[in-house]
Amino acid sequence: MTHDASPSTTPIAGHDAGEGWHFTPRRHYLLAGACLLLAAILLLAGVSALREGNVLAFVLVALFAFAIGAIPFGRTRKRLPPRPYDGPEGRGLLLPVHPMKLTSMAGFFLIGLLLLLAPVMAVDEAPDDAGAGRLVLAVVLSLFAFATGVFFMLAVWGGIRSRMTPDKGIVLTPDQVVLRTQAEPMSFAWDDLRAVRPHWNRFRPPSDLFRSAEDPIHNWLSFEVEGGRYEGTNVLAGMSGSGHPTMDAEKLAVDPDEVLRLCRHYLAHPAERTGLASR
Repeated sequence: MTHDASPSTTPIAGHDAGEGWHFTPRRHYLLAGACLLLAAILLLAGVSALREGNVLAFVLVALFAFAIGAIPFGRTRKRLPPRPYDGPEGRGLLLPVHPMKLTSMAGFFLIGLLLLLAPVMAVDEAPDDAGAGRLVLAVVLSLFAFATGVFFMLAVWGGIRSRMTPDKGIVLTPDQVVLRTQAEPMSFAWDDLRAVRPHWNRFRPPSDLFRSAEDPIHNWLSFEVEGGRYEGTNVLAGMSGSGHPTMDAEKLAVDPDEVLRLCRHYLAHPAERTGLASR
């Protein structure tokens, strides 16, 4: 679903962050095209290896190609309605989020598995007469590949947990707001909430040396709480640039504009919050 930027939304051109949201499908198409092209090139390389009789190389390259091709299809655009919630936090209204898709989990698992196996295969295939310098380089690269593989496996484990955890999303109760959007929920009282802020940025890691106008846009929904009076840990503070409770707006299963409208409505109309327990 495409969301048109409102007049108050900071334009992308000339900015690395700003207010509002930019759900721009063009960037998703670029990512999908790049990943599918890379997957096709890898498959051609695998077929070439198969013709030379290297079945193992073909299998590994084919698995890696599948994993790369699955990356851009990791998010669903299916919209779900708000629904009643009855849990430890009390009765309220749940604005659900999407769990990690099975295609993404499969892709991350395959990439992680290949990276974990790569050091073992590299040592096994290393020539006996390799010099000390080449051996040290091989060990360093193997450790890096292994660590990266562990990272991907942790992402898979996080995806499994997200699919096994029921009622993930934003819970609005008469007394508080609970973000059940991460492993450890965050919660805060309505009385401490001052604003509901949609914002975006281009998160670039230090290793990104080539800044481009086509860098991916990350959309966030932050709840600005007075004096940091909230429970839980904001694990997205570094990526989002916000010290307040924050979630990835693109994970919302409910239309993000509707989520923003509901949160702001109940923030501005305290007398209507009692109805949240009976919705």
